[in-house]
Amino acid sequence: MRREAWGAALGALLAAAWGGAAAAQTPQVPARLVTPPSFDSAVARGTRTQTGEPGPRYWQNGADYDITAEVTPADSILRGSERVTYHNRSPEVLRAVVFHVYQNLFAPTGARETPTPGVTTGMVLEEVRENGRVVALPDNLVGESRDSTGARVYGTLLVVPLATPLAPGGTARFDIRWHFKIPGAWAPRMGMQDSTTGQIAQWYPQIAVFDDVRGWDAQQYTGTGEFYLDYGRFRYSVTLPAGFIVGGTGTLENPDSVLNPAQVAALRRAATATNVVHVLGPAQFGAGRATKGAPGTRLTWTFAADSVRDVAFSFSDHYLWDATSALVDPATRRRALVQVMYRQGAPLYDQAWRMVQSALESFSRRLGPYPYPQLTQTEGGSGGMEYPMTVFVQAYPDPYRMDEVTAHEVGHEWFPMVVGSNETRYGWQDEGLNTFDTFFATDDFYRDTLQGRGLEEAHEGYLGYVRRSEEPLIVMSPANAFGVEPEADYSVEAYDKPSSVLYALLVTLGEETFYRAYREYIRRWAYRHPTPWDFFHTMSSVSGRDLTPFWFQWFFTDERLDQAVRAVQQAGDSVTVTVENVGTVYAPVDVTARTADGKSVTWRVDDTAWYSGRTTLTTTHAVRGRVVEVTLDAARNYPDVNRANNVWRGGP
Repeated sequence: MRREAWGAALGALLAAAWGGAAAAQTPQVPARLVTPPSFDSAVARGTRTQTGEPGPRYWQNGADYDITAEVTPADSILRGSERVTYHNRSPEVLRAVVFHVYQNLFAPTGARETPTPGVTTGMVLEEVRENGRVVALPDNLVGESRDSTGARVYGTLLVVPLATPLAPGGTARFDIRWHFKIPGAWAPRMGMQDSTTGQIAQWYPQIAVFDDVRGWDAQQYTGTGEFYLDYGRFRYSVTLPAGFIVGGTGTLENPDSVLNPAQVAALRRAATATNVVHVLGPAQFGAGRATKGAPGTRLTWTFAADSVRDVAFSFSDHYLWDATSALVDPATRRRALVQVMYRQGAPLYDQAWRMVQSALESFSRRLGPYPYPQLTQTEGGSGGMEYPMTVFVQAYPDPYRMDEVTAHEVGHEWFPMVVGSNETRYGWQDEGLNTFDTFFATDDFYRDTLQGRGLEEAHEGYLGYVRRSEEPLIVMSPANAFGVEPEADYSVEAYDKPSSVLYALLVTLGEETFYRAYREYIRRWAYRHPTPWDFFHTMSSVSGRDLTPFWFQWFFTDERLDQAVRAVQQAGDSVTVTVENVGTVYAPVDVTARTADGKSVTWRVDDTAWYSGRTTLTTTHAVRGRVVEVTLDAARNYPDVNRANNVWRGGP
């Protein structure tokens, strides 16, 4: 999700909880990266490795969903039913299954960290069946059922005991009916944007992840943290009055049943187009024009998706609908359909198709081909939010910001939609990586904005926080450990600092080495569940460098980067620069010497020069002409907390 939507204050993070260490005046870097006991146990069992690859015994559970929903816009009620087939591929016998019922965030009893536009009913469970057995439910939205074998609801978690324990290799079937009132506009991540326009997410009971590191993911959803879900096959249908259009995750399976021939033909053209195709304009609104069906009738839209972790959709009876395609795999010439749905008058949305197209192509070139057949962006919502094959983005009047948020949400299709990290526990592992990736995607659309806007804004968000507070620790703790305070600490620690740090690593390793390791991380963990240590170990092992000092200092301590020029001496054509590592973080020393005739010479001292723990070094380089200025990190690649001491000037 785009950072502007969220802000939270720094909680009390104990270093012992995640294997970190307190900062010191002299860096104390361990011989190897410390890992938590839960990760060490997974390595011992053979499901993880110390090189970042999935272990030979890696396993992952999954669930397949068949969902039906009916929405009545007049009262904003969604009624749903689902059949879930759960596959236990773990070596454990499961005696209960945990579901997320995220709509309980909006219930009167919801533990909300962020303001919401009002309280709803939460998710009202009407019936739960486990392998055909009716499961007793609590009388209210929370608590235990009166039957000891019945279900229990704790906030946004539903626990269903199994009549027969689920053995390794077995499957369980669940049939669930529910309903809820859709919250209003500016609800976290979803809601009714006006009386007949809705963006629907977190809308069905979802089986929680049971993984090889922590077991059941039983984190409450409190608004700040996002989601951690298994992969599977989804088929879902949405019933709405004729005249409403629906877009979302998956491929529309019945276009001929809900759309008129003109719209179907337009979508076929768009599938290979490079320019915009207008599928639906304002003159076509209404039953019988926007869709098939007479006024007062209802239509059912059916979608299917494979290898996804979630589904979401949007609907409206006054969406404009543009479409085109993006080249997502140059090697095979494969294209993905691009769809944009928006309300008339939404600023810059008539250009949104270009932004989505550019972002998909940019990320595909840099990270690997977009794997899905289509992507749908819909207008509305608080900032932006991402789901498999669909993103919600509000209309921004500033062109750069509109493209940046669009690209950011599209980039989430790689992290965490394909690389399925735990967003709730380690928010930086998708937000930080994706913010870093967005620097380049936005630069591809608006040239020369990588340094001028994207990276600079991330640096300023991070360093501005440092100037008014202490060094923020990158989030190695669940997002709901953060309370609500005026300063947007979570945004700094999940977005700004990690993206700044990753850019520093790119510059340190070089683009070829960095992306060789980065793409390998994506390949290894596509449709799987990596921890931060899988990322750290992959980047080290594939790059061929022990990056323990980098990960340790930036992610597990509150040390900071502050290099200073302490002295400059010139003897003939030889210049010697003395540099102090004031902040103690090990980083390369990039020196630029400018001469009186305006010429510049740049050289580097590798970060390994600091590994002995020294706090000063001298570097000598040949420079022809009288040196009048020496600058450290003149390109502003690194998040140095005090640039005032980066420059030495020796006269006119």
